[in-house]
Amino acid sequence: MTKQEILALIQGTIAGQGSALDIGGKLPEILSALAGASAPIEVEDITALTAEQLDSLNVGDKVVKVTGTEKHLYVVTYKATTGGGICLSYFDAVNTETVSYDRTESGWAYNSTDKGAIPSA
Repeated sequence: MTKQEILALIQGTIAGQGSALDIGGKLPEILSALAGASAPIEVEDITALTAEQLDSLNVGDKVVKVTGTEKHLYVVTYKATTGGGICLSYFDAVNTETVSYDRTESGWAYNSTDKGAIPSA
């Protein structure tokens, strides 16, 4: 469930109830959706995210790239509010990597992966 769907569920539950607010019946569904929304997306290929995955991401969201027994955390460091693109960045002790996608007229398209080394002290 996307964040927008969660907000719509909460608003729909609250709307029209006035002072007799009773969300108890919907509370488990709302809490379950919130827990799922906070879990990062897990993928095997960070350059092959689906349109649905990319649409659901916002700045600060996390994507985990799973390679064998290792997991690498990418954070959404940029997303245009309209059109434009999205960047997911990874950092470790010695490397940086940013994967970017562009939103085109035909949908999302992988753009590039930019890598850099962090100098040692």
